[in-house]
Amino acid sequence: MADTKQRIAGELERSFAENGFAEQGVEALRAEADVSLRTLYKYFPSREAMIVGALEHRDRVYFDWLDGGPESGVDHVLHLLVRLGDWLAEVANTGCLFMNAFAEHPDSAPIAAAVREHKDKLADEFRIRLEHVAPDQDTAHLAETLFLLHEGMTQSARLQGRERACAAALRAARAALSAENVR
Repeated sequence: MADTKQRIAGELERSFAENGFAEQGVEALRAEADVSLRTLYKYFPSREAMIVGALEHRDRVYFDWLDGGPESGVDHVLHLLVRLGDWLAEVANTGCLFMNAFAEHPDSAPIAAAVREHKDKLADEFRIRLEHVAPDQDTAHLAETLFLLHEGMTQSARLQGRERACAAALRAARAALSAENVR
């Protein structure tokens, strides 16, 4: 049962990432997931639930993507930005799926909650990595800065190109880390 739900969520995520949230009807989403309408609604009883399911799937996939990297030094922290650059090259360079969903459904509390949960988790990942490399420093403000660089890099890659956005974000991150004596 969970495998079916996860497979459908993966297909919904792919479909929304490729086609946006407004373009396709439920029938097109059902066809993309290759299930009956009854099965689709069993696991995702509304279009809003389909979007939330797709976002939850993307969250798992993205955090699996970010996992690992160097275990020490600034490269442990910068790994998140490096992997974002890889993501933008290999997976998607269409902006942030979470922010795209929120922009198209700003009045949906469940979608807003899924977006906030993902973004909070991402900001927390910067904080955790900073605490690992600089355990005796207060780096909360630096974690916020790095999170904002991540978000800016995601958005500017569409306009400036992935390489330029990635290089600029990494330069700014290195400067911020250096200014706080994080090595």
